[in-house]
Amino acid sequence: MIHLDERWVTISWEADIQAVLLEWKGFADSKELRSSLDAAIDLAHRKKATRCLGDCRRAGPTSQDDQRWANESWLPRVAAHGVRRIAYVLPRSAVARMSLTRALARFDGHELVQAQFDGIDEARAWLISAG
Repeated sequence: MIHLDERWVTISWEADIQAVLLEWKGFADSKELRSSLDAAIDLAHRKKATRCLGDCRRAGPTSQDDQRWANESWLPRVAAHGVRRIAYVLPRSAVARMSLTRALARFDGHELVQAQFDGIDEARAWLISAG
């Protein structure tokens, strides 16, 4: 079920793994990124999701301000809505990959477990393994 479909992202409910899927299609500016992540929270809330899958293979880099916002605002809010595990498929672009891994390293949310993967199958398997 597609919740949001934009030039830069598609957000959908993946019933087979019971997760919100964010499939990034390219660069998103700050407004696009933040509104998309907020839409993911909306879907997670509606579906009572405990899992998210960020397919970032085609994502562009994010600014330090957006990384800080994601760590200080978005991740705590998505966790408050019940999400407990987020799997990220790392970007193909070296710059975007560094941007994402740097941002994830800064988050210290004990109730939210995050993991990074090179492939979508590994990310899905990790989410499913949580039960």
